[in-house]
Amino acid sequence: MKKAIWLLAVLTVFSLAFAQQKAGDVIKKQCSQAKVVAELWHGFRGGAPRAALENLAVAFNKMHQGEGCIKPINQGGYRDLSTKIKAAFAAGNLPALAQAFENNIALYLEADALMPLDGVIDDLDQLNPTFVDAVRFDGKLYGLPFNKSVQILYFNRDLLKKHGVDVPKTIDEFIATAKKISAAEGEPVYWFRPDTSTFSYWFFNMGGKYMQDGKVVVNGPASVKALQTLVDGVNSGWAKAITSGYINQNFGKGAFGFSTDTSAGYTYYLKAAKFDLGIATLPGNGGKPGLGLVQGTDLIIFKDIDQAQKKLAGEFINFVSSSKAQALFAAATGYVPVNLKATDEQALQDYLMDNPDFKVVIEQANYAAFEPAIAEWEQIRFDILGQAIKEAVLGKATPKDALDKAQKQVDDLMAGRIR
Repeated sequence: MKKAIWLLAVLTVFSLAFAQQKAGDVIKKQCSQAKVVAELWHGFRGGAPRAALENLAVAFNKMHQGEGCIKPINQGGYRDLSTKIKAAFAAGNLPALAQAFENNIALYLEADALMPLDGVIDDLDQLNPTFVDAVRFDGKLYGLPFNKSVQILYFNRDLLKKHGVDVPKTIDEFIATAKKISAAEGEPVYWFRPDTSTFSYWFFNMGGKYMQDGKVVVNGPASVKALQTLVDGVNSGWAKAITSGYINQNFGKGAFGFSTDTSAGYTYYLKAAKFDLGIATLPGNGGKPGLGLVQGTDLIIFKDIDQAQKKLAGEFINFVSSSKAQALFAAATGYVPVNLKATDEQALQDYLMDNPDFKVVIEQANYAAFEPAIAEWEQIRFDILGQAIKEAVLGKATPKDALDKAQKQVDDLMAGRIR
């Protein structure tokens, strides 16, 4: 991009940051005047992610004024988005672009609905290779890593200082520290949501693998150990299951000490915390940070659109994956910059100067793990494994019984015996 054009883009993003409610109106006007309009269906309900996406669209559309327009359209949350895309297959009204998890991509490929992106992304070698590899299927690239987050350790500096303890580096230290502070405070200080994301941190760092010899396994030894750890934490008083709202929405309702949560929540944590909030790489093993679950979506292009829309969509994914756009997007949202050169950009340098803790997010991205990229994973994640985790944490079943039941459901789903 030419420097002047990029300056315009940067100024557009930051000027609109103070008038987020108008971004949608700007886009509506831009698209009404454009020869080519490409819809982008997304799952950002609101907040910084939606605002940042819309601001990037405004900047891109300004660069293509009158010729092309990207039109972001929210479809609810991520599960709502995938449901509406499935419905759009039947109705024949798919958008040009959409957000998709890796398991969504696997499903859409079964319908032969996606356009390969090999040769479309100009600076592919600048993108995080771990993220890129996750969107390769049978050797072909079908997604652009876009809004990627990774689990990190959130902690209360004031509470750790009060009890004279350091930020834990290993899993054993983590549990011991949580137990010590909880005993002193008289209430649990490790807060977690009883879901697959939290479970995955403990699961991956206890040696778990979801795919074993081509089979989905959710009830292996690592699974039982991970879930038992959470259950024991609740029962012995050092862990607290947050069953209503996000963790940051519960600040003030007890002694928060730690959480293992997505980096995408960083801005929300900062706004909600009335204490000195810190972040660190996850406690791990063997002198290295723990593995953090990668979450967030990729951008895909559906192939049954006209050539003009394909060209515009391709230009947009190049725009948003550039180092400058990723620097702005990361600073605005807390997502991991997927372009490795984003940290060289002034926008992110300035953000890191004001928010030095964010370097943790960038470092944690080097210690990342993905869930299986299979079409059935969404159902397994939420409706089967997710339910098993809740049942065990809430005391309705033992970890082993809950996971054995989940495994039977997984086996039936994969065999086509249930839907």
